[in-house]
Amino acid sequence: MSEIYILGNGAMAKAIAKGLEDKYKIIIVARDIKKASCLNFKIISYDNFNLEDKNIILAFKPYALNEVANKLKGKARFVISVLANTTFEQLHCIKAQNYVKIMPNIAAEFKASTTPYLMEKSIFKDEILSIINTFGKSFLLQNEKEFDIAMVLSGCVPAFLAIVAESLANAGVRNGLKNDLSYSLTKSTFESFSAIFTHIHPAIMKEKICSPAGVTIKGIEALEKRALRGVFFEAFEASMRK
Repeated sequence: MSEIYILGNGAMAKAIAKGLEDKYKIIIVARDIKKASCLNFKIISYDNFNLEDKNIILAFKPYALNEVANKLKGKARFVISVLANTTFEQLHCIKAQNYVKIMPNIAAEFKASTTPYLMEKSIFKDEILSIINTFGKSFLLQNEKEFDIAMVLSGCVPAFLAIVAESLANAGVRNGLKNDLSYSLTKSTFESFSAIFTHIHPAIMKEKICSPAGVTIKGIEALEKRALRGVFFEAFEASMRK
């Protein structure tokens, strides 16, 4: 079983580790071993950690890149980076034979991540793609500009949709449903939406659901009055600017 060293112990590191644990031996590299002890993986310290010939995933906060790089020795086989807004040039402060930028989401824990990626070289390509596809579905991008856009869709949008889901479930409670039932109905409806979206463009989906003078089109009218589309455009742009 191949070893993968994940540098970091936050939510994304944990999600990726859980998504990979069935197929790979996972070692977490953490600054604070006690803080990372809640994870059910082997945990080692950055102190005297040698990268030589190791498979590395960077999953810490981007601002810590140079600090972490100064602690590392040796040259990795490859580095897979989950660091947002970090260029290949910046990643070169950690020595490796190849570099890959990815932006998964926390669905990696359930092997359902949407993961855009960019690969600097072709060395170890099949091995790297096997890792990425283990915790979800990967999408090759052509350049860093595309990557910066795609990472919002993959990494940020689940949080946007979480607000939508919570709001709809709360609306069910507001109008008389029990809390558990409202959340169960909302979850099931998202599953239904996903199944329809697999086969039908969302604009066509909306047209199929809305009947003349019906209850759905009244709700659509209320959303349009609030310029919901524009709100999502603004949220997307805000995340991209960050």
